[in-house]
Amino acid sequence: MSPYLSEELVGTEELLDMIESAIIQNVNDALSTVYERRAPLDQARAELRGEDYVPLEYEDVPASHVWAGNFPSTVLEEVGPEAYPYIAITLDDYIPDAEDLQLDHVSVFRNGFTVHSLAKADPEGVVNGQGIDPASDKVLRRAVRMSEAVHLVLNHDPVTSRLISGVSNPTRGQHSLPWRYQREGVGPNLWFQAVGTTYAIKSYTAPWSS
Repeated sequence: MSPYLSEELVGTEELLDMIESAIIQNVNDALSTVYERRAPLDQARAELRGEDYVPLEYEDVPASHVWAGNFPSTVLEEVGPEAYPYIAITLDDYIPDAEDLQLDHVSVFRNGFTVHSLAKADPEGVVNGQGIDPASDKVLRRAVRMSEAVHLVLNHDPVTSRLISGVSNPTRGQHSLPWRYQREGVGPNLWFQAVGTTYAIKSYTAPWSS
């Protein structure tokens, strides 16, 4: 066994496990915090727009709706509304990180990963007189708030926060355009949207010998 191998090593699969565990344990509490913070701002926005204030609701993210490694849509032909909301943790890339003079570019890497938050909203029809379904606004806000909740989790969990803080790299966010579909062409045409946030953390590998 290589003398470099130890329990202190953090590889790619361990990173996925740590992120997944932190999200499963804490994301719903974080969602509650995000929505509670936003409530007075939502009310002020409704008043500004001359609309009746209706609190925006969210669904908890079950543990079975957190996917590590890929999207359900990459392994299933079609992902129906029952799979939402869900969170997918995907790996982006990794590059050598100059940390150790002896093992530079050998055992220390900066890993990029993205946490994708996917939300849905029931269609409401054209109810504002402008040909726009208000559900298109709701689905974006739900996706954004899920992403914010994930960000809170990763920056407050004692394990993931330590890993993220070890890398000087800006957090990057991006969102998809909304899309609509029915489950196998049956039922209402729901709204869906995704928001992804990219992070970088370090992982440690080691040479292996028998």
